[in-house]
Amino acid sequence: MADYSFGYGGIGSNLNISGMVNSLVAADRAPQDARLNKLESTAKFKRTGVGNVSSAFSNLQTALTNLKKADAFGSRTVTSVSTDNAGANVSDNVVSATVGKSTPLGAYKIEVESLASAHKLVGSGIAAETTFGAGSLDLKVGDKTVAVEIKDGSTLAEVRGQISDAAKGMGIQVALLTSDDGQHLSLTSDQTGTKHAISLTVGSGGGDLQGLVDGIQERVPAQDAKLKIDGLSVTSQSNSVSTAVPGLTLTLKKEGSSTVTVANDASAGRAVVQSFVTAYNAAVNAIANSTKYDAESDTPSSLTGDAQMRGAAAQLRGTLNDLLGELAAQGLDAKSMGLQTKGYPSPDGTLVFDSTKFDALLASQPNKIADAFTGETGFAGKLGKVVDSYVGTNGAFTLRTKGIDAQLKDVAKQREALETRMASVAERYKAQFVALDTMMGSLGNTSNYLSQQLSMLAAQSGG
Repeated sequence: MADYSFGYGGIGSNLNISGMVNSLVAADRAPQDARLNKLESTAKFKRTGVGNVSSAFSNLQTALTNLKKADAFGSRTVTSVSTDNAGANVSDNVVSATVGKSTPLGAYKIEVESLASAHKLVGSGIAAETTFGAGSLDLKVGDKTVAVEIKDGSTLAEVRGQISDAAKGMGIQVALLTSDDGQHLSLTSDQTGTKHAISLTVGSGGGDLQGLVDGIQERVPAQDAKLKIDGLSVTSQSNSVSTAVPGLTLTLKKEGSSTVTVANDASAGRAVVQSFVTAYNAAVNAIANSTKYDAESDTPSSLTGDAQMRGAAAQLRGTLNDLLGELAAQGLDAKSMGLQTKGYPSPDGTLVFDSTKFDALLASQPNKIADAFTGETGFAGKLGKVVDSYVGTNGAFTLRTKGIDAQLKDVAKQREALETRMASVAERYKAQFVALDTMMGSLGNTSNYLSQQLSMLAAQSGG
């Protein structure tokens, strides 16, 4: 509250005018302050309750969105086992595998016939002081060809540099190796597979360049990986095969046989349902906590008796019961699925989740579980529409929160208006008291003058 003191102590009247002005203004504004304080505290109290419930519904909305996704139950695990010459299972050293969501379940028989390799060419030994006449070499890597100009008098080291400069961006490494036989030109592809094969031919020049080219031998072939998956032949440019089975990536290690098994990841499916159950129970409890009444202390909660909250709780529970009934009609009864509402002795509307039962059903009927829960027309989609009607952009809780915020802003504006009005009242009181003080000062002076005159008359009469 503002202080309306103005440093005027009542010169003519000796009155505490500043204090009297503050007291009078305080008395005038007290009823309005009390009204605004009540409006504000009530709005904030309800805002807290609605906010808690809205937050819980938003978390439920997120959980249902995840449960609604087509791949909510698509997480997979993958294992691979090799067989030795006797057919016994051993630690897999033939392939390793990774798997993505919704990869087809099953066991895949893998037979690696050959690994992909990167092409490597190495030339014969040449003395370091040997030089080459002017000419050109044609370098081809895959479907790319470039002409390499060889300067007259170039050593093998300089030829290597000229090839390397011309081959930038073509995906090969050009090196100079040294052995007891001399220096060797080496060309190695950066990538495996026949599409990245290297060739070096003479474009122009003398026999020295032809001799250099003729001396080059293949040390590692440009080879594709070849394998069979369930008897079907597959060729790959690299030792990573990811296009044969959707979502499955095989990394080939050596020739041999392996069995790769893709299974449903029960823990991931369980986790998405558990997240929903946790969020649903939190939403139910948020409404209960915001509307409860403590009889012992005679204390209501922020939304005790609130019709909107009662309606939300009833709609949430009613929809859930209907959906559980639909699941039962599809052969997924609540008991065998491990998803039930809490019963006696405390049927509070929350859910109880038996993960062991759910895991067993998910293992035996993964597609049925996925079809029942996911999608817009599934369990999660239908319940999600109810939740969206409360916390969506135009949801009931969203609009109510905006309304309460508007009330609080209005209270703030009323406080500003009250402050302006009280400042005017204070100015009026100040003007009235200053005028009174001036008048009392004037009357005091008159009184003193008359007293003096009367005293003088009395003295004269006595003489």
